[in-house]
Amino acid sequence: MARRIGFLILMALAGLISTRETVRGQEALRISLAGDLAAEAQKQAESAIGYYNLLTGPVAWRFSSGLETDYNDNVRLQSRDAQSDFIFRPNANVQMHWPITQLNDLNMSLTAGYSAYVQHSDLDQFFVNPGSGISFNIYAGDFVINLHDQISITENAYQNQSASGNATYAALQNTAGVNALWDLNKAVMTLGYDHGNYLALNSSQGQPDAASENFFLNGGVRPVSAILAGVEAGGGLIHYSGSTPTPDATQWNVGAFCTATLSQYLEARLDAGYTKFLPDMTSTNFDSGASSGFYVQFLLTHRVNRFLNYSFSAGRSIDLQYNGQPYNRYTVRWQPNWTFLHNYTLSTPLWWEHGTELYLQSATYDQYGAGISLGRQLTQKLSGSLTYQFVEETSGQPGLSYTDNIVSLSFSYQF
Repeated sequence: MARRIGFLILMALAGLISTRETVRGQEALRISLAGDLAAEAQKQAESAIGYYNLLTGPVAWRFSSGLETDYNDNVRLQSRDAQSDFIFRPNANVQMHWPITQLNDLNMSLTAGYSAYVQHSDLDQFFVNPGSGISFNIYAGDFVINLHDQISITENAYQNQSASGNATYAALQNTAGVNALWDLNKAVMTLGYDHGNYLALNSSQGQPDAASENFFLNGGVRPVSAILAGVEAGGGLIHYSGSTPTPDATQWNVGAFCTATLSQYLEARLDAGYTKFLPDMTSTNFDSGASSGFYVQFLLTHRVNRFLNYSFSAGRSIDLQYNGQPYNRYTVRWQPNWTFLHNYTLSTPLWWEHGTELYLQSATYDQYGAGISLGRQLTQKLSGSLTYQFVEETSGQPGLSYTDNIVSLSFSYQF
């Protein structure tokens, strides 16, 4: 208990200091925040042709490969009799940028690999990192139209809190859609649609497959050049399939947002509003009605100086879980990045998440996490990093609490 209280105090202090991470406004169904972050990083990289290492005509390519070696002291996320193992994860990455015309460009990114367990071979599996996919931008006057398709295969069960204790958890997620942005300088409007598919892989707990339709609309004005404020709305339909009796559902939200560039080094965004979750109770015998409440997502990014930049995010949401039941979630994350060591980069993330299942109020969890990663450019093309990560999850359901310690050594080679 003392350790947990100390951790919460540390998280509160982190919240007072501030941070950075890219979060879009509240949408009916958010497939993966990690995927959004990876896509934003890719978008920034695409703006610099020097980022790529091969040109074939007008098409720019970037190739790399890597190897990660992990020691995990609780590979099955068990509350008792934890089993440890070494895991080898070879991977390959390819990125492409093709400026088809002066106004249209096609971008692709794929990072995939294989996890091989030394002792627990039943856990071996392929993975595809979030942010992998293809994106096509079309510019027409004041409009920007984006067609996209993103795919990921996640493998770490602790990343899906509703699958606690399920060591064979793996999930394929795919999102395809289109959005259009109309920028009139003083006013901006965005309209979008996404179709999502979720497929549970090797799941011994019967995680349901799902498909969803998601729509969102937001519009804002700039009272001054540094501030964009407006309203947002979204809606989603989700259909579950599989042996788990999960009811289909709809969800909608309305709210407001504000983004502010407070300085050259400091940016903030706030999304807040009201959301309602409506399960189809005719399809199952779950004893649960509609759920509603407020949502809020806050993001702060700050470059303090040449030695430190960080992001801070916090929020509350009602999520339609592709990977299980719908949850009320509260999240806090602080991600500082340090560069005070010559030729080294240091990252020390902290996070906390609390969730309560809508259908079963006793199904609650709290997850605490912390990590430290030290990276270095070893040669012009070879880089390496050493990482430690601690995860603790406490659950309201018997046998689902656990702690997990992971030590990783990884290398990446740019061709």
